[in-house]
Amino acid sequence: MTTPRVAISIITFERSELLQLCLLSLEKALSNHPIPIYIISQDPSKNDELIFERFQTLISEVIRVHSGKKNVEDLINQNRIKAWEKVLIEEDFDFCICLENDVEVSEDFIEFTIQVLSQNINSKNFMGINYGSFEITSEVASYTNLRYGIHGPASLISKETHQKFGIEKLSKLKGKIAWDSWVEPINKVGFMATSNVARYRDNGHNGTHASIVENYSYFCKLAESFKQTYGISAQNYKLKNISHSWRTDCQIYKSEDNWKYRMRWLLIRSYQYAILYSRILMGQF
Repeated sequence: MTTPRVAISIITFERSELLQLCLLSLEKALSNHPIPIYIISQDPSKNDELIFERFQTLISEVIRVHSGKKNVEDLINQNRIKAWEKVLIEEDFDFCICLENDVEVSEDFIEFTIQVLSQNINSKNFMGINYGSFEITSEVASYTNLRYGIHGPASLISKETHQKFGIEKLSKLKGKIAWDSWVEPINKVGFMATSNVARYRDNGHNGTHASIVENYSYFCKLAESFKQTYGISAQNYKLKNISHSWRTDCQIYKSEDNWKYRMRWLLIRSYQYAILYSRILMGQF
């Protein structure tokens, strides 16, 4: 069996101590599967540069991005776009794991990825992998095919999925539509193979979208689920559909509903364009 061609992009901005934890966890996860890592670093600090030097044998390349006068929403979009394009277009890999710098991954993270890809690579409705979960379950070595968007902190997409997103249009909108809102409607036409237990821990309590309260339920539920991977070794991973409580619209995938979600995608995209057009007419763009 041919090993899927996968590379990792890490988006990083400030909080160099969390980037170090992220890279330390990847160092363990990659011990049996060396995979290139590309860092997308916005306005890197001296501490960031020290970490890049420390992990130079692990990191293939650092791409330094300067924020200039871009607004926050545009920067978030552009960093995500760059992370995908670096791996899937410039380096021509088939799959891109995109991580934010404040996550730690499980030791079996890469083995889980390779097996899930091998089982789904020929499905035209396979959009990628989500690594987050709130579930406490005995089904540690399994995943569910869910109709859902992309987990921002840790996810994988394919080159084919990236092509479906129409990223060149999103790039021109200068942050007027968030990247996750843009890709979610088309992503739900297919499925994301989603780990039944969290295969990452999110340490970004003070991040852009985080609550100021460190024990916000998202972080607690994710961390409790992630604990189930402690000390776990590579296993034979399998599809085992279970209900996920991540969000109410997180549904087990049924192919017969695809036409409904394709219609939903067209309606949402039309609505998004209508809102943009009205803002242009009001001089707000």
